[in-house]
Amino acid sequence: MKLIVAVVDDKDTDKVMKALTDEHIGVTCVSSTGNFIIPGSSTLLIGVDDEQVSPIMRGIADLAGPRLTHVPLMHAGDISFASHVEVPVGGFMSFVLDIDQFEQV
Repeated sequence: MKLIVAVVDDKDTDKVMKALTDEHIGVTCVSSTGNFIIPGSSTLLIGVDDEQVSPIMRGIADLAGPRLTHVPLMHAGDISFASHVEVPVGGFMSFVLDIDQFEQV
């Protein structure tokens, strides 16, 4: 058994949790802050069998992976003609831990 600890952008949390629960995969969301964890993120705790790790990680990457967005780029004194630049947003980080014992009482 494994525990996936996935830190995802808050904007992606609901869709990742819905996809997991639709597949009857238990997930717990923990609000998180700190220097290591990106602000505006949630930590998902997902307990799974070993063979489920790869498909779940691919699913999270599909829903919460990095993507490009357009942000305005304004030059000083050039307010009327704003250009846009593409920047990467989103993405997630994860840890996969071995579970020695699991109990549900």
